[in-house]
Amino acid sequence: MFLLSVLLVPVAFATPQSQVDLFDQMFEKNTLAMMLIVPDSGEIVAANPAASRFYGYSIAELTQMGINDINDLPPEAVAEERKLAKLENRNYFVFRHRTADGSSRTVEVSSVPVDYQGSTLLFSIITDISDLRATQESLWHYQNRLEQMVATQTEQIEKQKDHQLVITSLIIFLLGAGLAVMWLVLSKSRRTEYELKLERRRLDEIIRGTHVGTWEWHIPSGELVINERWAEILGYQKEELTPASFETWKKLCHSDDFSRASKEIEAAFSDNNPFYECEFRMLHKDGFWVWILAKGKIMEWDRNHQPLRMAGTHQDINETKRLYLQFEHMAHTDTLTGALNRVAFKQRADVVMAQARQQSAHFALLFIDLDGFKKINDTYGHDAGDCVLIETTKRMGHSIRNSDTLARLGGDEFAVILEYTSQPDDAARVASKIIASLDKPFDVGDGQQARLSASIGIACYPEHGESVEQLLNCSDAAMYYAKKSLSGGTYAFCEPEHLSSAPRDDQN
Repeated sequence: MFLLSVLLVPVAFATPQSQVDLFDQMFEKNTLAMMLIVPDSGEIVAANPAASRFYGYSIAELTQMGINDINDLPPEAVAEERKLAKLENRNYFVFRHRTADGSSRTVEVSSVPVDYQGSTLLFSIITDISDLRATQESLWHYQNRLEQMVATQTEQIEKQKDHQLVITSLIIFLLGAGLAVMWLVLSKSRRTEYELKLERRRLDEIIRGTHVGTWEWHIPSGELVINERWAEILGYQKEELTPASFETWKKLCHSDDFSRASKEIEAAFSDNNPFYECEFRMLHKDGFWVWILAKGKIMEWDRNHQPLRMAGTHQDINETKRLYLQFEHMAHTDTLTGALNRVAFKQRADVVMAQARQQSAHFALLFIDLDGFKKINDTYGHDAGDCVLIETTKRMGHSIRNSDTLARLGGDEFAVILEYTSQPDDAARVASKIIASLDKPFDVGDGQQARLSASIGIACYPEHGESVEQLLNCSDAAMYYAKKSLSGGTYAFCEPEHLSSAPRDDQN
């Protein structure tokens, strides 16, 4: 079972490509053994040349193995080490790893989660501390023997005063030797400390290279520790937001997004989801909103399994979000008139239908076809026709309520949803208002004017259908009846005979 635990700040390498290249170069050229590991299975996805040299396997062989293949400790020992690391508040674990020649080495393993090419992996740095541990163990045994020898010699001093000088010299010699061994251990310890500082510096460089803000939240006190980039994303200097707290974030977070973000944090508190991830808006110093992608994880729990410390990153996704919202708007909007398109209209109609069923409410659907529009296109050209369609949309929009929905279904066909319209007469009044607004002349350029009218079919829910498709077919048939049988420029309600005579059902 793979039991590496994440004790460092999560980092993302998903975008842009230059950040991925920076990470790859650091990974390949680093003299420390490094690996990328799948968190759940322990599968080794990548290993650098330093890891290949340390373990004695080729990189290809390592990437066919799992972390369990090189872990030389039983699961119980691994669990005990995890408990000890948490108790000592260490950000690394000490394990025993097997190398290709069958030997076992003592290593320190530090890991950080990274989003690398679309997957969340553990970026692990392995430091060999076998010699240091062996030296420490030897020193412990030597010190133990030294204490016994000193005790023995002291006893002999009491019995043999005449040999005091010899014994004292012996003690001094032994103490000198002990100091030499201690100096050796301290030297090795300093080298190990230097390597750890170097490792942390490299991780800091990775974070700076990805250009993300970092934060660490002490949950009981609310204290928030941020880096310069966190403040820079919002247009501040770090000193302007220091001391920071949870209230600082709450004050800057958009009120519409705060409750959603809080629920995501609570989910991480409950340990149902080990990672926190949320998008929300924060107020820039200059007064505009910035979209933020926040990621984090609970890093420390108390004895009652209550969260103590949470750490994570802030990434500026404002441009990405702007493009997404722009594309979403384009996907649901008629590019010429700015009204909803057919796809968005049906989506909105489905929502209105579901609400009406749940609340036993009524609504009406108007199907509108412009009479004489083809003649305008043929006489004055398509540019003039486009101007007429734009003006038609404006006039119809002014004829309905803000809560109603207007859409261009295609060509010169439009549709309107009148929500909470309980009486057919209400729908008839809106239809008359639309027809009257379109009866005024349209400017088509060069001082010329054109005229058109509209034929409207009306279907009411639930009298004329209990699905969006039924209401569309019914209102379309009523529109056809108004255009052909009533000579256009008027409206008609759906009747059963309209459905039997209308030739347009298959076009909807």
